[in-house]
Amino acid sequence: MTGILWGLSGAFLIGASDCIARVTAQRISTSVLILIITGLSTALMTGWLIISGNLPAWHTHAWLASALSGILNVAALYFLFLALARGPVAIASPVASSFAVILVILNVFTGQDWTALQLVATLTVFAGVVMLPRQSNPDGGDYSVAWLQRTALFAFAAAVTIALRMYMAQEATDILGALHGVYLNRLFAMLACLLLICVQLAKHKPLLWPDKRSTTALIVCQSLLEMAALGAFLTGSLLGGRVTATIGFSAMAAATVIIARVFLGEKIGRWRIAWISVIGTGIVMATLGSP
Repeated sequence: MTGILWGLSGAFLIGASDCIARVTAQRISTSVLILIITGLSTALMTGWLIISGNLPAWHTHAWLASALSGILNVAALYFLFLALARGPVAIASPVASSFAVILVILNVFTGQDWTALQLVATLTVFAGVVMLPRQSNPDGGDYSVAWLQRTALFAFAAAVTIALRMYMAQEATDILGALHGVYLNRLFAMLACLLLICVQLAKHKPLLWPDKRSTTALIVCQSLLEMAALGAFLTGSLLGGRVTATIGFSAMAAATVIIARVFLGEKIGRWRIAWISVIGTGIVMATLGSP
């Protein structure tokens, strides 16, 4: 139960972050956006850890896992922001949420605790996130089938990299704890993105930086929400089990659609409401099936 609740908290936090990304990803370059997001959270956490005298201890496996997680984090955000910038959020985020199935499978095969009902719940959630984007214009939107398919492709690429990133972050968290797991993930993600921008500048690729205070404020809020979401997910993985936290976190699909309806005005419609309900059913099943 603890893992589910922490996972659900992370789902709503990342859902809010994704809705902000729908706006910010259209205003500045994707690599610049990722650098600012990871840089802000890294700076805040570095200051806090130095003041509290709680910097992470060296552990080869944990630091290597964190480095891989950070690099994959950049790739995951790059694909996700491309999908969100294209829109609609109600397609991009649910497809990206299919990372949960991949992550559950990874954890099951590496010996984490699981139950048969949890696996059924995972498949139920997966069915929900697959069916959400099936209709081209179910709610009167202006998106063509080809447009939605390309958005879904970017989102699925994000799902694969998110799953691998989260698995590596869980590996580091099991050794170092949630706080240091989040910190090292942010740190290595920032360094990887900084290297990416250096390569882009060397190739004379034009980069679009934020030029309005409103955009900067949104990015700061996005950074804090994403950092908190990762922290909630890793805390749930540590306290309640990796599988249960993953299933809870996969509710980001439903959370993002609901938040996008409230703040961005995106229509949901009966089709998506039905499949959001299926996702919710999967979450309840996962809760009941927790070991």
